[in-house]
Amino acid sequence: MKDAVTGREVARLGDTTDHGGEIIQAAPNLTHRGIPVALDGHLVRCPKCGGDFPIIATGKRTHGGVRVAFIGDMTTCGATLQKAS
Repeated sequence: MKDAVTGREVARLGDTTDHGGEIIQAAPNLTHRGIPVALDGHLVRCPKCGGDFPIIATGKRTHGGVRVAFIGDMTTCGATLQKAS
């Protein structure tokens, strides 16, 4: 699932960050290719910063009134979401 304007992919459970972390929380009732999609406020575990930090979703797409996270969005510790390899 891509953002219609930017073409960015949605961020999903298990996707990584440029800090070496990964998304550890996502919406169980919204999936893409069978994997839960992350929303604004869902957590990323960051080994560089030593904790769990919320995602700051910036796109316009929402689910249940909460913004959907996309690859390229950031977390409150400054990490950038990346697609898992």
